[in-house]
Amino acid sequence: MRYLITGAGKIGSQLALDLVASGHHVTVIRRGTGVPDGADLVRGDAGDRDLLRRVVAGGPGGEPVAEPVAAVFHCIHTSYDARAWAADLPAREQAVMDVAAEYGVPVVFPESVYAFGTAAQDLDGGPDGGPDGGTAERAVTGEVEPASPLGEIRARLLAARAAHPARTLSVVAADLIGPTADPASVVFQLLVFGPAAAGKRAWVLGDPDVPRSVTWIPDLTAAMVSAAEHAGELAPRGTAVLLAPTTLTMTQRQMAEAVAPDGRARVSHIPWWILRVAGVFSPMMRELRRQRYLWDAPAVLRPGHLEERYGLRPTAQKDVLTRSHWSHS
Repeated sequence: MRYLITGAGKIGSQLALDLVASGHHVTVIRRGTGVPDGADLVRGDAGDRDLLRRVVAGGPGGEPVAEPVAAVFHCIHTSYDARAWAADLPAREQAVMDVAAEYGVPVVFPESVYAFGTAAQDLDGGPDGGPDGGTAERAVTGEVEPASPLGEIRARLLAARAAHPARTLSVVAADLIGPTADPASVVFQLLVFGPAAAGKRAWVLGDPDVPRSVTWIPDLTAAMVSAAEHAGELAPRGTAVLLAPTTLTMTQRQMAEAVAPDGRARVSHIPWWILRVAGVFSPMMRELRRQRYLWDAPAVLRPGHLEERYGLRPTAQKDVLTRSHWSHS
């Protein structure tokens, strides 16, 4: 099968690795250089419709092929800043969906819990774990209640996907950790797992003793591939929002203790006023403070349709916690 991935960050790179390892032909569109071995690189902007058409309908160089790609995985992102999200994300998603609709190709998106506001304190797949009865699917039609500027952008993106004629599947994950993540850009790896594994003090945002879900990146990408493979079943009306299988639901203190060399971790809370001051100079710090509602309360992702119906399972907790890369974070 041929697949197109837009973007080669922590999610796009893991997807490329997964798909190449499974014997698929993978093309990655990105503005930078460098893609996992075995994938084809096409340099360009994911908002360029002509470029998208050439790759969706042809090979990496636009050469004729018998069939278009089986799916597009749209994984581009931008800096952690609501203004950047508003400027960079909607137009590129629109371009990808427009071209996908022309060729009858499904588009799979990674998604966060931000659009659901305080519902993210306990986001469930519903009584049957399915998109028809699940909290996440209902939220698309009436329960999206963003509680921050970043959440408002995510809500706009979900609404645009639901309204578009392209078949779209959004796979919701909790905060991400994993082998393709840059530790400096992932809060839990930077502040909790990395320091605690090295025997240093862990620094946490919000309450260190409320449960939080964390999604292992390879589990998210496996869910995205499954969504693409079953797109017609999962999104019979054209759109679906699904929950990624998620391994860890622990407090931040428990996370630190789980990777600490002696099982005992020093954990300190970062006062919110520090982020308020830092936010004057740093958009990332400003946005993290605006997400306070997600850090002072539980944020739990329950099993969903992909687990209940398709048998996907998250990586075992012990395997995630003992991955050797924590010691190198």
